[in-house]
Amino acid sequence: MLWSAFILGLLGSLHCAAMCGPFMLGLAAREYSLFSLIIHHIGRWIGYIILAVFFYFIVSPLQIFELQQYIGIFSGILLVIYGLKSYIPPVNKLFIRMTFFISQRMSKSKTGRTGNIMLGILNGLLPCGLSFGAAILSVNFGSVWNASLYMIVFGIGTLPILLAISYLPQLGLQKTFRKFNTYTPKLLLVVGFLLIIRSAGLGIPYLSPTYNLDKQEIKCCDK
Repeated sequence: MLWSAFILGLLGSLHCAAMCGPFMLGLAAREYSLFSLIIHHIGRWIGYIILAVFFYFIVSPLQIFELQQYIGIFSGILLVIYGLKSYIPPVNKLFIRMTFFISQRMSKSKTGRTGNIMLGILNGLLPCGLSFGAAILSVNFGSVWNASLYMIVFGIGTLPILLAISYLPQLGLQKTFRKFNTYTPKLLLVVGFLLIIRSAGLGIPYLSPTYNLDKQEIKCCDK
């Protein structure tokens, strides 16, 4: 299912273009070489891995007690909360503070290869609906290594558009990217609800198949 991570990154990179486009143009304006930009993106992927590990260890108690069915439900709830964060003042304030804290660290990051990769890590840790959503989804892949690999493939999917933005003029596309950005919370809500329904084991073929607690497997449909 790693292909889903790549597709999510590729399609979601329009969101990245809206959020990180000006930042990538700023990096290119510093006359960074392609190698330096790649180093920055590798740092961004490391930031994604840190997010995946963070969320993985949040749900790890469910795996220890063999409650795999509830990992999907919990992941869906996290996605719904993030999608509705603008309507939940405490959660919204938390992410605003996180953004401010990381942005301050980014502004103080030094130039050069070491500073560039650190800047990328901080960029990957910025509260972003797409990257946080991908990190939450990654915990459903069974192990911290698989979750990390999922985020690397996701990051590779975001690379083409962000590299293009670094070298090509915006061509008036920023407004289009921003419009797409408004749909991200709605997308997270839909994915979150679908994940909750699918993991609930309601006995609905293909949509919410029955979960066999004894065999720890999902029964898709009767034959």
